[in-house]
Amino acid sequence: MFVRSPGFRFVSALLALSLPLAAHAAQDDAAAPATAASAPEIWLNVGGFSRHFDRSNRYNERNFGFGIEWRTSEQFAFMAGVYDNSLGKHSQYAAVNWQPWSLGPVKLGAAIGVMNGYPSLKRGGTFFAALPMASIEGRRFGINLGLIPSMKNVDGAFMLQFKLRVN
Repeated sequence: MFVRSPGFRFVSALLALSLPLAAHAAQDDAAAPATAASAPEIWLNVGGFSRHFDRSNRYNERNFGFGIEWRTSEQFAFMAGVYDNSLGKHSQYAAVNWQPWSLGPVKLGAAIGVMNGYPSLKRGGTFFAALPMASIEGRRFGINLGLIPSMKNVDGAFMLQFKLRVN
């Protein structure tokens, strides 16, 4: 018998929430005129939400903050920001989001960079991080979906980040 876990319900809810955005993104892109070279895009984000695999710990899963994303091409974006992490501490990050694959309106790849603010990793100092990342972007609105893998001192999670294009 298949039992649906809370994590399964959360992922299902994330997908349900992102499908209208994906449809909107596809409509935006279809309506946009084709250009030979796309101009860089600037996106602002307000953080987002996480859902941890280990539900026994009381993590902060409302990870609000502020960030900027500079998409220089279909495949590359530079990201930086601050947010309230799952331990209730402030974290900063800087990364390159490399997304060489696409599946319809969804860009797929990985964000690779540095971050801080997690006491069990480098005593809260700066450490290297890489995580699978998917993005859905319309003309003005977008989302980033990430997977934080479970490792030695890290409880894995799904993350969802909302963003707004400003140029």
